[in-house]
Amino acid sequence: MNVLGFSSCFSNVESIPMLNGSNFAEWKEQLLLVLALMDLDISLREERPDALKYIDETKRWDRSNRMSIMIMRIRIPQKFRGIVPEDVTTAKEYLTAVEKCFKKNERTDTWMVTAEFSSRRKKANESVREYIMIQMSNAAKLKKLGMHIPDNVVAELLLDTLPSEYDQLKKTYSILDEKWSTHDLISHCVQVEESLKLEKKKHELVAGKAICDKKRKYNDEC
Repeated sequence: MNVLGFSSCFSNVESIPMLNGSNFAEWKEQLLLVLALMDLDISLREERPDALKYIDETKRWDRSNRMSIMIMRIRIPQKFRGIVPEDVTTAKEYLTAVEKCFKKNERTDTWMVTAEFSSRRKKANESVREYIMIQMSNAAKLKKLGMHIPDNVVAELLLDTLPSEYDQLKKTYSILDEKWSTHDLISHCVQVEESLKLEKKKHELVAGKAICDKKRKYNDEC
């Protein structure tokens, strides 16, 4: 590997945050990205080939395994390295051993995501698209945790939480003989939001014109 290539690899590895007590999800995500970019993730994705039948493939797998373990080790502080048993020999086992120390309580996760989904409301300075997409993401998290809410139900729940500016849209939906998906909801809500912005701008122009006319009249009288 030339100097430029080594520098690039080192830079990639340095982009992986040093593991601490609270950043495992970020650490793992960045680690997997770097290993994929460096074409070193095969040992995490596949089992070791038969060395007698697939010599080249085995060499590639062994290099991936060796380099992946090395990269993980240097992004784990010395004080944490004892969490991985000494008899671990594969990158997949190494990552699993680290992951076990950060395993979350699914019941707690479910409660937190459910609370976020059910209590969150659109903020005044938040676009309706952003609000719906965040809630769609929360619904997807709940599905992974075993609580699946059908997409059209998610759309109805989110429509009900929208502020009074969307009351007419709610009434329109209530008389329709169809169910909206969350993507349909985004489309309809964005149209309402754009109309509200346009109406606000018109009012501001009218108000501005009224002020200008008043000032002009005052100056003429003077």
